[in-house]
Amino acid sequence: MNIQQYAVRLPAALAIATLFTACGGGGGDPTRVPGRVDTTPTPTPTPTDTKPDGCKAYIAADKAIAADKAAGASVLSCGAPLADVSWTQVSGPAVTLQATRTPTVSFEPHQKGLIVLRADVTLADGSRQSLSTDITVGEAPTGSFITLRADHAVRPGTETSVRAWPTLIGSDKVVSIVWTQVSGPTVTMDTKDSQLLMFKAPQVSADVALRFRATMTLNTGATDSDDVLVSLDPQAVPGQGALFDITARVHPYRQAGAYAGVLARCTYDVGVRYSGSANTLCPSQVLPPLQTEAGIGVVPSVAQIMGRVLVSHDFLGVNFEQFLLTQDANSDFRRLLASVSAIVIGSHVRPSFYSAGTGAIYLDANNLWLTAEQRDVVTEVPDYRSAFDDNLNFIPLGRSVKNNAYARRSYPSKTRVTRTTDELLFDLGRLMYHELAHANDFLPSVERAMNPQRSIWENIGDRVGNRSLPSDALAAQFPLQSGEMLGMGQVLYQGKTATDVQKAYTAADIGRFFASDRASDDYAYSIFEDDNSREDLAMLFEEFMMSYRHDVRYDVGYANQTTGSDLIVGWGERGRIAEPAVKPRIKLVLQRIAPWIDVTAVDRLPAPLMMKAGESWDANLVLNPPGGFAKQSALRIESAEQRAARLRGDIKQRERHGKMTPDVGQP
Repeated sequence: MNIQQYAVRLPAALAIATLFTACGGGGGDPTRVPGRVDTTPTPTPTPTDTKPDGCKAYIAADKAIAADKAAGASVLSCGAPLADVSWTQVSGPAVTLQATRTPTVSFEPHQKGLIVLRADVTLADGSRQSLSTDITVGEAPTGSFITLRADHAVRPGTETSVRAWPTLIGSDKVVSIVWTQVSGPTVTMDTKDSQLLMFKAPQVSADVALRFRATMTLNTGATDSDDVLVSLDPQAVPGQGALFDITARVHPYRQAGAYAGVLARCTYDVGVRYSGSANTLCPSQVLPPLQTEAGIGVVPSVAQIMGRVLVSHDFLGVNFEQFLLTQDANSDFRRLLASVSAIVIGSHVRPSFYSAGTGAIYLDANNLWLTAEQRDVVTEVPDYRSAFDDNLNFIPLGRSVKNNAYARRSYPSKTRVTRTTDELLFDLGRLMYHELAHANDFLPSVERAMNPQRSIWENIGDRVGNRSLPSDALAAQFPLQSGEMLGMGQVLYQGKTATDVQKAYTAADIGRFFASDRASDDYAYSIFEDDNSREDLAMLFEEFMMSYRHDVRYDVGYANQTTGSDLIVGWGERGRIAEPAVKPRIKLVLQRIAPWIDVTAVDRLPAPLMMKAGESWDANLVLNPPGGFAKQSALRIESAEQRAARLRGDIKQRERHGKMTPDVGQP
């Protein structure tokens, strides 16, 4: 979605950068990956699935597959768009359907038999239909084979991905994996990583299924192929001033919730727009902040929160609810969630963000999977900002550390892994602190009384225009001062082309500029037009809460570009939030958005530790405080793939903090 192109009209001639504020805005199209070169030639495919005569909807599906391979089935409309879909298994060996409320399901049978699936469909014209399909499951492969995960549905214009998973027997090795498109409108395939297909879904006006095939060749000369189904799920054309030009299909996690009928319409629909008289933002009496439902001064319950959750897959709601029940002992998340209208969690939401226009937070599902099967449904398309630093002479680095060890595990993309709800804290918890800092910047606890006739945005717009948000106070009292870092923030996070001077900066140069200022993280310099210190405030709060509540400290550093496998630190620091120049800024943030926290806790933060310039990033993991001994945990034994995945995470990809989605003011 290209949210920052949306025009916002205010009652007065205000230029604001905040209607869609979340985590780090940037120029460019979030559905495009800068720097990607699409090189794989594609054939002119011939359709293989045809509509039955006179149909309202039909199913395109695999007819026969081998056990232990993935199968897919898509329900496609012949006319009126699909309003709702519900998949169930009627008979056959039991399988798990991860996406029962989407047009396409994928599953992996492990027994022979005949599987019958049913799709109960409601069309936009109100008509209903029940459809079924049979899939015959044969013997499992006896040798090495390839599986494509996972069949799914996307909106036209969305970047998406499919991963190939070789299962190798004995001494077999993969020589090549070749992708072809079998049917559907032709797409440009990106297969630079031969195990990963990425493409942008073409624009279509009617439901259609794309089929792709990957053929694996082994060192023995043997080959094996597998197909995957990706259906295109069109939606209405966005109107002038639309907040979203692309949305993913989501549904209320609690179907019987009091607000289930309005959640998507008010927070994640191409019909949501704000352009003069064409204002379709929901009045707060239709979808108020959670605080209104809970009662002023009352902490929302988990049940009330879950009644505001929209998901692309039900397991995301299950995992989110379990996270709130087990990882929020101090009720911080529940208190902070009082300021939001909804929580949207989607497999194709990337990067995460908060919207002041809808009052909702939008979370990347990559922060919520627990099993390998759940991870399969999450797109691997990188954050569009990930290539912004490609032409610089230094590498920005970051990691979260606890007791001189990595606080979070790395999850190599080519490995089937699981994680626990406790581990979600280091991904989802960090993200929640950040996005909810934005939400509470716009709607702090003392400002949550709503005029029910006005939208959430219209209730807070005057304060934005008057620059009376907590982030405005932060910018006024403790402004960021490094011109070099402010300029570099435009390059790293907004996509501005670096000047020759900026390209020449070394890691030591950037460290010197950064150290002389009062930011806790360079993401604080992600400023869109005049949005002041939105990201500055969110990073201060995120880092403080992770340290205060969970004993997790953040490393920020810069390495010199290197051709070897080691990243050599030019400058780095651990726990920068405890710097004397930063502490007063954190206290201001806490007083304004988290008044239940004793600000004297800031004075008890562990003292910051400087890294050793000239040594590797790995060698700087264990840092001892002056005059004492820190708890030490050496790097665990890792495979080359695990180390590569860990370092990719440390090289600050732009999705590390999410995204601020700014508006562009009055046109």
